[in-house]
Amino acid sequence: MAYPILFPYGEPVWQPKWRSNPKWPEITENLRPSEHTTDSPDLLARVFNLKLKSLMDDLTVHGALGKSIAHVFTIEFQKHGLPHAHILIVLRADDKFSTSKNIYKFVRVEIPSSIENPRLHEIVTKRLMYGSCGIDNRGPPFMEAGQCKKMFPKEFRTETTMNVSGYPLNRRRPGDTAFVRRREINNRFVVPYNPYLLLKYNAHINVEVCTSLRAVKYIYKYIYKGFDCANMVLTAGQVQYNEIANYIDARYVSAPEAMWRLLGSHMHDQSHAVMRLPVHHPNQKRVTFKDGHEEEALEAARSRQTMLESWFQLNQSDPDAQTILCTDIP
Repeated sequence: MAYPILFPYGEPVWQPKWRSNPKWPEITENLRPSEHTTDSPDLLARVFNLKLKSLMDDLTVHGALGKSIAHVFTIEFQKHGLPHAHILIVLRADDKFSTSKNIYKFVRVEIPSSIENPRLHEIVTKRLMYGSCGIDNRGPPFMEAGQCKKMFPKEFRTETTMNVSGYPLNRRRPGDTAFVRRREINNRFVVPYNPYLLLKYNAHINVEVCTSLRAVKYIYKYIYKGFDCANMVLTAGQVQYNEIANYIDARYVSAPEAMWRLLGSHMHDQSHAVMRLPVHHPNQKRVTFKDGHEEEALEAARSRQTMLESWFQLNQSDPDAQTILCTDIP
């Protein structure tokens, strides 16, 4: 699924990354005979938008992962056209994850039993198994310096532990295995997920909890990184390529993204906005003047109050102003 919001330092931020599922029955049951999902980008965009609204209600209204006090999400489109959302949920202080037990209650990284929960087992093995790197893919973009960029496979662990570098180290015990891309893989390749959201939406929903400032700064930058870019070279025979002369500033827009924008769907949304107040020291307010009119500008600055000065004066003269935020004063 998965930038600025105000949040108290140390409160957990959930970071679901949610990808659309072209096999959703709402899509497949409305296709014409011999028609594929790629033939109906409007249907894909509409269904994803409806499910996104339902997911955000679960996260922000019904508190599926805890009481939400702020949220933000952005929409991106993968190279083959499928939409996905990056979502950040800031939880209240009472729901912060101070123990490993609380984290394990909401986040799992193990293959469910095919006997006790066959449907969840099927969804996890199809949607939440990381199998892009390894024996079959040792080069870029999956591997870097001989190691997976996503640090898979993970190490086995008997208990979930807090990690000061940003994310917790989830419990991964040896257990069930699954065949993915004709390879047998175990719990070391499971992407963190929430069982409730997975069973309800049947899609790739990567759920992470981060409690350190280092991780929070990264994820706020990550969801606003924008679309992927690439360098493309066009040559004719042995003609030497001139990067400066042949530079083309262009981008690829898939059919689902085009339909998403034509339908007027939101590319991002947030519960809170950040407004910077013009803070200054006493008698050091900013003055703008034109050549030859410096004295007039200084005199106008002395007689005019800045927003900060007006805010202080209002709080001194009106006790009611002390009960509301600065942004609500107007």
